[in-house]
Amino acid sequence: MNSTSADFQNLYQALSHSAARSPDALALAFEDRRYLYRDFHLRVQRAMAQLDRGWSLRKGDRILLAWGNHPAFCEVLFAALGLGIEVVPFNTKLKQAESEALVGHIAPQVVLFDATVQDWLKNTPDARAVSLSEWQALCLPEPLTRPPVPVNRDDTAVMMFTSGTTGEPKGAIITHNNLLCAIDAYTQKLNLTAADSTILAVPIYHITGLSALLALFISLGASIWLQHRFNAPQVITTLREQNITFLHGSPTIFILLCQAAREQSASHPSDFPALRTIACGAGHLSDGLIKELKTLFPHTAIQPIYGLTETTSPATIFPGDVWGSDKCGSSGQAIPGLAITIRNDRQQPLPAGQIGHIWLKGDVVIREYWQHSERRPSCDAQGWFCTGDLGYLDDEGWLYIKDRSKDMINRGGEKIYSLELENILSTYRGVREVAVIPTPSPVYGEEPVAFIVPDGQHHLTSEEILDWLKVKIARFKLPARIIFTRALPRTHNGKVSKQQLKTRLAESIITLSTEDKK
Repeated sequence: MNSTSADFQNLYQALSHSAARSPDALALAFEDRRYLYRDFHLRVQRAMAQLDRGWSLRKGDRILLAWGNHPAFCEVLFAALGLGIEVVPFNTKLKQAESEALVGHIAPQVVLFDATVQDWLKNTPDARAVSLSEWQALCLPEPLTRPPVPVNRDDTAVMMFTSGTTGEPKGAIITHNNLLCAIDAYTQKLNLTAADSTILAVPIYHITGLSALLALFISLGASIWLQHRFNAPQVITTLREQNITFLHGSPTIFILLCQAAREQSASHPSDFPALRTIACGAGHLSDGLIKELKTLFPHTAIQPIYGLTETTSPATIFPGDVWGSDKCGSSGQAIPGLAITIRNDRQQPLPAGQIGHIWLKGDVVIREYWQHSERRPSCDAQGWFCTGDLGYLDDEGWLYIKDRSKDMINRGGEKIYSLELENILSTYRGVREVAVIPTPSPVYGEEPVAFIVPDGQHHLTSEEILDWLKVKIARFKLPARIIFTRALPRTHNGKVSKQQLKTRLAESIITLSTEDKK
């Protein structure tokens, strides 16, 4: 029988329990390495000794963890959580220009970085900087078997940066209680046990990778096949060869997997009988994709999920298989311990069937943000959190998502904020005005498109602008198109009308394609 979060005060205790119960079970596989639970637990305890005795880190200190999908990330994460050290998982795709100020606000005592992708992090002020290669060369001390101070459920575990509709970075302060309750919800609603196995190929610094895969499966005592980055043919091969039982990803992930599975089907007619569940979050799962997934994985239940960083990953989970359900189109029902209400613009509750703003309250919902170097409440006085998304509840409490917050672009699970792109593009010589809107993408769901009004004094090309952008922002944020126009449409109060721009784009007026971002 699985343990529940009630048995533990923190995530490290959950790992210790898994290691004690099944020391010889496979915890983590990465490239040609295999870590049994006793091995992984020992490596975590030695990492704890390094953080505590080697670097004199104490409960409440903060580390920035920018190692990406690597076993060392997992070791240090659990080690820090066992000591009450706050972990900031950092996006390895971010460039110095777009995130230097953010790192300053975080003010970490230690920065763990990968010199091959973010060498600039070694110069973080007032922080010990340790590269991944330096960590791997360390002779770690004897294991710390007993944490020096208690770490409780209400203590901060991780701080995961997201952005509001303004594009301003905010760190979601996630407690051990948030994580443990999220793990419980997933375990119950997806019927997961220690016998399950999964592939962790999505970024581990995202809430899905960290909460719904790493924390969940280690707490279960189940097996994780960790991959450095997402590679669809490799995932399909691992699915087949290792009899993986559970997959969690975004619609983009599953579009690419379907493509890879089709390409391999001639030489491998197998229909993946071991794969019991596909969970899909971070975007809408279309009817067409559900049908394609069912064709390729006929024995697999497909379960849509709705959640946010601020809900530690899950908010609603579709119970059972969405295929053939009369609730197809829904994101499911609220997880245990979570309440949902739909409100109008005046924050008044709306009845079933009416579309409004989605508000959430419960154990997985964060209570605070870290913003401008200080803590700020994330909820109203009654503990309700406004998601910024629009949707409705039916008479039976099933949630249907209708739209996202207006300024956010969801590219394959990566969040892009229009204002951030607009601010950067506005600094390019010859740009008078700029507006960024989403455009539908068959693979990524959405991609950004930039409308630019030139000043008439400079000759602008999309190729030059993109080359300039590539050194300033992560590649996934690059516009799929740059469209030059004489003027931007306005609303009655003088604001740029993005709705009119979306209509113009749909009608394909004055378009100029840019290079593919692959």
